[in-house]
Amino acid sequence: MMAEILFLLKKIVSPLFQPLSIVLVLLVSGLMLMWMTRKKNIGKIFLTLGTILLLIASYGFLADRLVVSLENRYFPLLNAKNIHNSKDIKWIVVLGGGSLPDPRLPLSSQLNPDSLARLLEGVRLHRQLPDSRLILSGGAVFQDAPESETLAKTAILMGMSESDMVRENKSLDTADQAKFISNIVGDNKFILVTSAIHMPRSMALFRKFGMNPIAAPTNYMVVKQSRIHPQAFFPGSGSLREMEAAIHEYLGLIWMRVQR
Repeated sequence: MMAEILFLLKKIVSPLFQPLSIVLVLLVSGLMLMWMTRKKNIGKIFLTLGTILLLIASYGFLADRLVVSLENRYFPLLNAKNIHNSKDIKWIVVLGGGSLPDPRLPLSSQLNPDSLARLLEGVRLHRQLPDSRLILSGGAVFQDAPESETLAKTAILMGMSESDMVRENKSLDTADQAKFISNIVGDNKFILVTSAIHMPRSMALFRKFGMNPIAAPTNYMVVKQSRIHPQAFFPGSGSLREMEAAIHEYLGLIWMRVQR
């Protein structure tokens, strides 16, 4: 019970440190100071700071750099057969990234894009290492059905068989996933699949529990383009999402160091 309360508090508090939340606090505070008090100069300062922060967070030049600093720490695993002693790899671990188990929707819409990309990468690597098995990880976070169940159903649509999959359905976050998966993989060699931006924190947590996985990042947010896109000259919600994702991961890494 205590663990669930702490998890809930973390989910409530962490968004308060995101750019959009800070921008809204500054803008609303500035408007209140401008219209409801005589401290108009302070209100102007708040409005100016909020506007500047929104502009910075909405342009890709900074967001891209923050994301790339996380995504480029591990190389993609294009061919699992190139791993030394690849035949010894028993497991391919796929970390869930969110689901919406609504029976009114097709399975393709019940996994969010992060989870779907991770699952696809896990299935691709399993095809290269047919003697391996997938561990699909994800519990019931603010929903009734564990995410691992939705991942498994979607994997079957992709041609996977039940015998090639194991479900980890108790975890609430990445730390939980590392803890529960350590009991499954033991000392066996395994591949870890998650989003590239999430990989540094995931690797650190798995190593914390005594494991040494082989990183297989996927679902890249920033991809090198041969030509400059016109959208790069304008603010956009995509850049804001990148900024929030990067800050979320950096906050997680900082929290890990504080807990040591």
